[in-house]
Amino acid sequence: MLNQTGHIDQIKQLNTGIVYRIIDQHGPISRIALSKQASLAPASITKITRELMDAHLIKELEFPVLGLRGRPAVGLVIESEGWQFLSIVIESRKSITVSLKEINGTTLAQNEYPFDVSGNDAFIHQLLELISQFFADHQTSIERLTAISILAEGILDPYQGTIHQLPSFDINALPIAQHLTTQTGLSVYLHPTVDALALMDHFAFSAKRQAKNIIYLQLHDAVNVTILNQGVTLDASTHKPLLFGHTQLNESHPIACYCGGEGCLERHVSIAAILQKARILRCNYPHTALLQNELSVDNICAGAILGDELCVYLIEDVAKQLAKPLALMTNLLGTELILINSPLNGAAEVLFERLRHYMKQSASHLYSSNLLIEKSNFSIKESESTLIQRALYDGSLLLQLLQG
Repeated sequence: MLNQTGHIDQIKQLNTGIVYRIIDQHGPISRIALSKQASLAPASITKITRELMDAHLIKELEFPVLGLRGRPAVGLVIESEGWQFLSIVIESRKSITVSLKEINGTTLAQNEYPFDVSGNDAFIHQLLELISQFFADHQTSIERLTAISILAEGILDPYQGTIHQLPSFDINALPIAQHLTTQTGLSVYLHPTVDALALMDHFAFSAKRQAKNIIYLQLHDAVNVTILNQGVTLDASTHKPLLFGHTQLNESHPIACYCGGEGCLERHVSIAAILQKARILRCNYPHTALLQNELSVDNICAGAILGDELCVYLIEDVAKQLAKPLALMTNLLGTELILINSPLNGAAEVLFERLRHYMKQSASHLYSSNLLIEKSNFSIKESESTLIQRALYDGSLLLQLLQG
């Protein structure tokens, strides 16, 4: 009997999420069209939509139908006004951005705070203080707060709600979701920013994109990937975080990493690592423009496009370091597309050509010959609502809202 109850709850969650997603993506939509798209019986559609309307998560809207006279048709649309969540972005530069957002992504209030703390106790204490301060500053704007979304860069376990390590903050296995839920009563969604970026790209382009087996690579101060297959992330099935940036390279003088390992990929191809390498090497390249110009990613990309020897070397070195681990993943997963989100996309024609070159040396021809490499330019700010959106689409957050 317990198994049957769990099964029924899972079906209700799945069906409610499907109905909500279709209304969000195709609304205003009639109940008849909704029934066909969701492959659910009209009676089920009536029951689910009534519950969502009673909770003020959807509403009816009249809309004209081309070619038909008379009264407008009545369709269903999302009702997001008043439903809110708290977005927290923890920056590696020791600051934190707290935003109040509606579940459709509209920002209602936002503050950036300095966040220079060290250790688990100081971290959670200061974070709770800032959340309380934010609530006090914007109490007139807060209505139905549903959840907290946290984006950060480090060693995270989204499914346990634990930050294992966070650069510059000296964190060690901090159960941040448990702390925040205890203090606020809200569900907490903790994820690395690459997950939010990948989902943002998926929601925006999946309908038009033929490739469905995708590696989404974030190459910023953090280096990590999300694996998408038919829009489902690999870690959604495994409940294990992906730690691509902490793949350890074979080298004679490995660099220590905050994860506890040595010679991690992130220590070689992150933006900070590239700038540091440029700073050390530019004295060996008397004709490089980096001796006269500001040392920045934009100038490295501009120089690479113009054929600046040092700039080309820096970009090629990144491609060479990335090629083997990406080729291994491509061989294992049958990847069709690699999407890259990085400031280095300013030199995409150089980076992508060299990455294809080196991957062909390591990946099976069966996959590398047809592999696409493209850029994705979404910002972290644009993607802050995507984890909440996924929780609504899969029904997990919807059921909590329906149950009060």
